[in-house]
Amino acid sequence: MKKEIYYLEIDISFKKGRSYIKRDTWAVSKYKNAQDIMKHDSITMNRLNDSVYGKKYKSAKQLVITKVKSIKKIGESIV
Repeated sequence: MKKEIYYLEIDISFKKGRSYIKRDTWAVSKYKNAQDIMKHDSITMNRLNDSVYGKKYKSAKQLVITKVKSIKKIGESIV
């Protein structure tokens, strides 16, 4: 069974210091909604964490996908 791969434009919210920051960005995933991406797609979440916090950030990392703005099918997975 092949799964579809999507290019998503998403809104994220993260805590840095004492403030919450909202940003719009992109993601490529097999999942369409924010909850499934945060729960099942560790590769995408690790990429977003690295892009937002960097590798040397020591404090707690809190990153949440708040909204999926657009979905575009770009291919199918092999497995």
